[in-house]
Amino acid sequence: MIIDRLENINAYGNLGEHFRTAASWLTGRDLSTLPLGSITIDGRNVFANLADNLLSRETPAYEAHHLYADIQLIVDGQERFFLGIAGRIGDPEPDSDFYPCEADSGISFDLARGWFVIFLPGEMHAPGNPCGIPSVCRKLVIKVLCGDSAR
Repeated sequence: MIIDRLENINAYGNLGEHFRTAASWLTGRDLSTLPLGSITIDGRNVFANLADNLLSRETPAYEAHHLYADIQLIVDGQERFFLGIAGRIGDPEPDSDFYPCEADSGISFDLARGWFVIFLPGEMHAPGNPCGIPSVCRKLVIKVLCGDSAR
């Protein structure tokens, strides 16, 4: 897991070609002008979704991915995340890279506008949690295929 500010995104290009593509796409872009919904960046190698999410969970719902890393960037608002510590990664949902997880424990942290977190494949994480009372958060999630070969 990596936590940083958007202006430092290019520092993570050493994670691979697809991370460089994502960082290049983000650099200098005014995220407030993006339309909500799916965004194609580089086919199935790098793609994104921008959404307004109502954050109201009372219990973290952990997940992991096998092929893709997540770059989760807060565009407006704030969100609480959990990183799962030990536990079990379940079976994938059909035709998906989404694996439900059960974490034995977790570490929480809050992110606000301009901050991002990178979750690498296999890292249990629970996004979508409020920082206190239920609220709306605009978040861009970029899916980055790990490795340098196209899927």
